[in-house]
Amino acid sequence: MRALFYVLLSGVALGAFSTPLRAQSAEPDSEIQADTAAVDSLASDSPAADSLTADTLQTASGVDIVTLADSAKLKLDSVAVAATADTSRTLPSDLSEGTPVLFFGRTLFLVYGPLGELSEEQRALRLTQGLEQLASNENASMDSLSVVGGQDLTTIQLGELIVMTVTNADAKALLLPRQHVALDNAEVIRAGFLRHREQLTARGLIRSGVISVVLLILLAILLKGLGWLYQFLGKRTANLRNALIRPVVFRGNILVSRSRIEHALDWLARISRIMISLFLAWMFLTTIFSLFPWTQAWSERLLTYGIAPLAAFGQMIVNGAPNLLAIAVIVVVVQWMIKMSNYFFRQIRSETWHFPGLYPELAEPTRRIARFLLIVVGFIHIYPYTAIAGNQVFQGLTLFFGILLSIGSSSAVANIIAGVVLTYTRAFRLGDRVKMGDTFGDVVETTFLITRIRTPKNEDVSVPNSMALGDHIINYSKMCREGEGVILHTTVTIGYNVPWPRVHELLIEAAGATHGFEQVPSPFVLQNSLDDFAVAYQINAYTKEVNRMSVLYSDLHANIQDAFNRAGLEIMSPVYNAYRDGMAPTIPERPDLGPSAADVTGGADVELDA
Repeated sequence: MRALFYVLLSGVALGAFSTPLRAQSAEPDSEIQADTAAVDSLASDSPAADSLTADTLQTASGVDIVTLADSAKLKLDSVAVAATADTSRTLPSDLSEGTPVLFFGRTLFLVYGPLGELSEEQRALRLTQGLEQLASNENASMDSLSVVGGQDLTTIQLGELIVMTVTNADAKALLLPRQHVALDNAEVIRAGFLRHREQLTARGLIRSGVISVVLLILLAILLKGLGWLYQFLGKRTANLRNALIRPVVFRGNILVSRSRIEHALDWLARISRIMISLFLAWMFLTTIFSLFPWTQAWSERLLTYGIAPLAAFGQMIVNGAPNLLAIAVIVVVVQWMIKMSNYFFRQIRSETWHFPGLYPELAEPTRRIARFLLIVVGFIHIYPYTAIAGNQVFQGLTLFFGILLSIGSSSAVANIIAGVVLTYTRAFRLGDRVKMGDTFGDVVETTFLITRIRTPKNEDVSVPNSMALGDHIINYSKMCREGEGVILHTTVTIGYNVPWPRVHELLIEAAGATHGFEQVPSPFVLQNSLDDFAVAYQINAYTKEVNRMSVLYSDLHANIQDAFNRAGLEIMSPVYNAYRDGMAPTIPERPDLGPSAADVTGGADVELDA
């Protein structure tokens, strides 16, 4: 801040003690030449303005209004145009926004349209140069400034010298009579001349220097007070910030912590302090530069640099207000439609409302699809009202990224389409026990791209929807919800020497002792094959606890072993070869099962061909 103060102090010195090069470059007794490039003057052989005068009226500001006779008006027009080496030119029907005429950096007024062979910009430049040269002539007096009206042009004259010519285009742009525009411009020129000469006097320079020093002291006080104010507010609001600032949490996740919010607020406070300090410095420099005639151009530039962006932004807001209103209406309508869609599908999901073909499990994915489509439609309607709608660069970038997306997202699009198909074919739902290809487990997550399955070994497997759709899907949970349940089955092989009704009885007994199997419908046994050395018996049992499938198989196998061991029967596998030679059977000795059948019979010799 101290460095900023020193910079501003140097600016004051620069504005007050700059060498008045423009004033020194002109001789005090120099005369205004008729052919000067900056002034529209009468030729030496042209008739004097006095000879064209019909009547003169002096205004309160000291500017004379000269009324000419009709014959003299046409002659004045030709004289004014000839003074600029001009050829007649029709005024354009569409007027520009005007070009400023400067007087030592300060804008006096605007000119509109060309004059003769001079374009609008050339005309403004010549007037700027001519007025500044005229101001350097100490013999030029503003007391003889007059306004002379012609047929199509009105001139502002200083004696016989034409200082400026006002055209119909100037009057048309300002929506005022041409003589009124000329009178206003003459008063502005006269006031500018008087102010400039007043600033060049010793009294004016001393007054400007005193004002600059006072403003510098005031700026130092304001900057010091601004720093003190921010320190005071920082200490006073510490407790308030601790009470009000809370972390930003979304679904249990901390998106922005409290420390980050405090850091962001401190950063904003520092930025705002710097911006206010720069604004005060800008105001100070603009003001002191405007006090000295040699630095008024700098003041004008500073004003332009500061105000032009704000004016452009304000104009953009004004021009874009209808578009902003249309965008706001579209956003409100889309939000309202999304809320209505959410309400509708919530009623479907809770089974409050019923529609044929729209099942509760389809409500949530359909809601997401409807929300996405509504947002897309909203963006399509908003786009024509945005500033980038007609931007060719943006259109080219959109086309480029569209091509990249179409080339690189073919698999993603295939997965999305497959996800939609799987959803609306109701192949499975969350929590179902399924088998997709070689993947077996419970569905824990479904998206439009992948389906995540958790296996019985607690492994999460992500299956792309396109692969799931291209392969077969076995859903074990669907029949549990809609039917009698899923049939679990296992196969055992028993020798031919055991009666098959006894085997059926033991297998059904084992299935009935397994917790999780349904008793109605009751378990049943199928004899699948008669092999060379044994019969394959398959026990089938209904269950609705498919998520415990692995546990049920384990319990069933254990119960089958117990049942056959109690009955004294061995479970033989087709690849198990045994030769009986009177040795003890393989039935384990268990006190709770009692004597085995082999003990009672003394052993059975079964010869199996290897």
